[in-house]
Amino acid sequence: MHRSLGREWGLTLVEILVVTAIIGALAALLFPTFAKAKSRARQTSCISQLRQIGMAMLMYTADHGELAPRLSAVHPTYCPEASVFVCPSDPASGQHDAGEYMEGATHLPSGVSYTYIPNWKYARELGWWAPPPHYGRGKWGDSTPLAMCHWHWGKRWVADLDTPTWGRDPKGWVLVLEAGGAVRRIRAEQPVSEFDPTA
Repeated sequence: MHRSLGREWGLTLVEILVVTAIIGALAALLFPTFAKAKSRARQTSCISQLRQIGMAMLMYTADHGELAPRLSAVHPTYCPEASVFVCPSDPASGQHDAGEYMEGATHLPSGVSYTYIPNWKYARELGWWAPPPHYGRGKWGDSTPLAMCHWHWGKRWVADLDTPTWGRDPKGWVLVLEAGGAVRRIRAEQPVSEFDPTA
């Protein structure tokens, strides 16, 4: 026996529009949360990579009695994974022209995102490190800044960096690897002349 339900199941145009509006509103609320979570994940990965580089540099220093001339010099003997030198937030994936303290892809074809502070003129002028090739122990020993990552706040690395802060037009934070292998966050707008890890 055939029974008629009186209506075929389906959605009207108004119902479809309401559902679409609800999904759109939820997406607008959730996407910023997802973006922040991805950003935090990239920062966590970057911190881990900087720590690996720090440990590799400590081993290099123990074997050679002094710091390496550049970050990538610890690859592959002390840091076999080349990907460790590329920050996940670096839009150029480490493929930068060499600068004063950014080596980019000059020595490591896969690239280097991080800057090497002992080669930075301000670090030398302020007595953080001695001039290369013998950088010394560092002004604050294990707390002396060794390398840093700009990519979590800056859009690009500026080759002619000439402002004595942690970056040009700075805002936000910079991740700094210390000579002892620890990583700290420093306000990017802090003048480097005022930096003191013991304060």
